[in-house]
Amino acid sequence: MGKMLDVFYTLTEEELYYRKLWQEGRSRAEFIILPYEVQERARLEEKIVLSTSYYSREYDDSIVVLKHPVFMPRYLHSHQFVELTWLMSGSVEESIEGQNLRARQGSLVVIMPGFYHSIWTDDENTVAVNMLVDRDLFQSLDSRFGLDLRGCIYALFDGLDFSQELEEMLDEDGHRDGESRFFKEVALEHILLKLSRQGQLIGKVEGGERKEVYKIMGYLEEHSRDVTLSSFASDFNISEQYASRLIREKTGLSFSEIVRKLRMEEAALLLRGGKLSSKEISYRVGYSSPEHFSRTFKAYFGLSPEAWKKANASI
Repeated sequence: MGKMLDVFYTLTEEELYYRKLWQEGRSRAEFIILPYEVQERARLEEKIVLSTSYYSREYDDSIVVLKHPVFMPRYLHSHQFVELTWLMSGSVEESIEGQNLRARQGSLVVIMPGFYHSIWTDDENTVAVNMLVDRDLFQSLDSRFGLDLRGCIYALFDGLDFSQELEEMLDEDGHRDGESRFFKEVALEHILLKLSRQGQLIGKVEGGERKEVYKIMGYLEEHSRDVTLSSFASDFNISEQYASRLIREKTGLSFSEIVRKLRMEEAALLLRGGKLSSKEISYRVGYSSPEHFSRTFKAYFGLSPEAWKKANASI
């Protein structure tokens, strides 16, 4: 194994913290009640492949490589990027859209955007490496290599070794320059080529109706700053009346409720980042009036943007 991947065998402070919680004897049911740190990590992770800087360094990547922390409480979450989890050692339990599976050393789990999943291991020798990949990049490569994963919820492959490709990605992260993104994408191409040639497909679950939900939510998230019901209907080539009914039928929320939710969640992340004023954030997330933004934010969170930022400043 390469020297950069070997670092993943050493428990981080975060993992030691989760292990301590686990060793205190909390049951699995109790452990699902997440410490705030876990909830925060989930929120931050969702933004990684969106050219933002909520982690300790600037990310402008289409691919991010992270170790999944052992002992981390399982939590249901979804992403708008593709998540590939390769088991370098040990095993993990995963639940994806209510379906349970176990991935072991050499397994690769591919989870497509928009589907709820959780992952768990209490084996400190387990190393599960997450590759978080921009969905447009993945879809283009999926088509090129004939993997046919675009329409599925998840796929499980076995018998694979991606240590060399991951070493190359981590090496590029270590000395980032103008070509790092390109070389990381080349390494991903090698991974998917190896997957198409050598991967043993253990299981694949098609998305069905959830594909429609993902398509709707993906569009609204991408265009939340300036989307209107009219522009949504036009881009989907349907009437506004049908668009309104379709959104509520597939998501359980109205068009305006979804857009407000997306804008408020982005505003909260920007406020926590601390670099922008409330006025700047209001324009950034799609409000032409800072006063309207402030009223909407207070109605959503129960605090004004300034008060919310102050309350969360130490987190």
